[in-house]
Formats: sequence, structure tokens, C-alpha cells
Amino acid sequence: MAKIDLLNLEETGMNGSLAGQKALVFGSNDQGKTYQISKMPKPLLLMTEAGGNGVKCKKVAVTKWATFKDIVKQLTDEKMLGQMKEAYFTIIIDTLENLVGLAEQATCAEFGVRDLSEINGRQNGYSIYRKDFKTQVNKLCSAGYFVVFIDHEETVELEDPVNGEKYNFVQPKGSGNIKSSTRFVRDMCDFVAYAYGASLDENGDTIPSTLLCKQNKHAFARSRYAIQTFVKPFTAKNFEEAIIKAIEKSASDEGANLSDWKPDTSDYTVQDWIDMISPYYKAIYKKDSEKAKAIVENELGAGAKVSKATDEQKMELENIYNQMVTHACDMGLVVE
Repeated sequence: MAKIDLLNLEETGMNGSLAGQKALVFGSNDQGKTYQISKMPKPLLLMTEAGGNGVKCKKVAVTKWATFKDIVKQLTDEKMLGQMKEAYFTIIIDTLENLVGLAEQATCAEFGVRDLSEINGRQNGYSIYRKDFKTQVNKLCSAGYFVVFIDHEETVELEDPVNGEKYNFVQPKGSGNIKSSTRFVRDMCDFVAYAYGASLDENGDTIPSTLLCKQNKHAFARSRYAIQTFVKPFTAKNFEEAIIKAIEKSASDEGANLSDWKPDTSDYTVQDWIDMISPYYKAIYKKDSEKAKAIVENELGAGAKVSKATDEQKMELENIYNQMVTHACDMGLVVE
């Protein structure tokens, strides 16, 4: 791995733009979540449900986990990254809960079971799917796009630790379980906002929703930056302005400079990945040669060899390594 010289690190400023930021916007139906987010700069809507049919932007129906992985691969391919960013900036996933479901279904199909709990081995089914899910989401969110996840809401009953009073609390659907993939995304995002309050006035005209950006006793919301409590009304322009103002205020409060987004360069080299993959490939190949070759070819192409990978294929090598570690564990292989 490339060495990091800790004694000569330079202090970096805060990322001063939407690039590289992650947001989760959740709420009930008819709050304008998809419609408004689709008005953000250069959107690409990845539809895991039919909610995007009423908006005008470039969109793709994502009904299989393999489709999502292919999209992530295209959006993050270093050879195509410049062209992709000319075409797209805001990547919208609608909805998060359905995307999680697609990842679960794919893992079940791979192992020929109907439920993740039926997968036996050193790693259970939940661990296997979560690792794949995190790998793909992290890959997308590390490429410099503005990634927005849209989710529905759920209401849970909580108890005040001081007086024992019980009350209802609204949160992103599926985020209550600390091990859930929805919780992983919620905690990873730089902005989590709750959309609520859309209705009709006495004349039948639409009253737009409001975004809650700071948590209160009734609903979850948070930000890594000093954002305002409400965005009212919730529009794409108002949300974007609130994010930029929050970043600028946080930078001012911390005495930090604002800088453009830059990719993380503290990475493994191609040879590092080849060296790490090699023992896993050999171990899996002895047990299931077709599986070992399929993992490699799925990422690098038919007939490709890990030893011939280029600098532009480091993300693919990382995916190969992660998949091989998972399969080695499931097969009970000890790899040194």
C-alpha cells in the first residue's frame, strides 16, 4: 500500500460544494421529494419504484441489483468519469428501502434460498448482502457526485428517559435496526431531512412541503454542517442554497478554507490489490474454478486476468477482493 507520511500531512479545507456530498430525504407520499430533487443540477434518477414517472429528467428503472451495480460501474469508471460528470451531477436513488430489498434478493438468489436467514456458513446471509451493499454505495458516493437517497417514513413509539412519557417519532423507514443497510446510509449521509406538511388550501391549490433539517422530539433529521432548522418551502433551489450556506457557515465557524472536492488518493496500488487477491483466487479456484473465474470476469471482462489489470481498474480490483473474501468465508476457507 502507498505509504502515508503522517509528519508531512497538510491541513485541508472543507469541501465547499455539492460535489461529494450525500443526502437522505424522507417522508410520506405526495411531499414532492422526487419532484424537487429531480430539479437539482444534472440529475439521473434511479427508480426502484414507479414514483419517478411524473418527473422530467433522465431516468433508469432499477429492478435488479445487478442493474444498480452496472450503473455504479459506469458512473465510477475512471475512463468514462469525465464524460459521465458532463452528463450527470445529482444521482438520485428512489427509494432507498427498495434498493436494500434488491440487494437482499440478489444474495438469496445467488445462494438458492428464499430468505437470508437460510444461508449457512462462516458468514450469515445478512453479513454477505450488507458487505456487497456497502461496497457499491461507498463506491458511488466516493466518485464526486451529489448523491441523494429518497426514502419513506415510519413512526415508532419512544419513551422519554426523564419522565417516562411515551411519544411518536418519525424516522427513515427501516433505520431503527442499528445493523440495517438503511441505518448505514442514514449515518453516512451529510444531510438527512424530513419532508412534511404538503397539502391543499381552501382553493384547492398546493401548499408545498417543508424540510426539517435538525432533529426535534417528533422527527429525525441531522447534518454534519451548521444548517438551518427548516427549508420552507421545500424546493430544489432552496435546499441547494441551504446546503451551501451550511457549509460556508461551518467553515467560517471553524476558520477553515473552502476547497473543491478531490478524490481520496490514499489508495492501494494495482500491485497491492493483485497481491491481496492472489491467495484468495488460488484458494477459491481449487474448490470452485468456475466461481473464481466468474468473479474476475464479471468485473474485468471475459478472459481478463487480475495480473494484467491497469491503474484505471483499481475499483474493479477492490470489488474482486471484497467478493473473494466473502466467498472464501462462506466456503470455510482459511486464507493466509
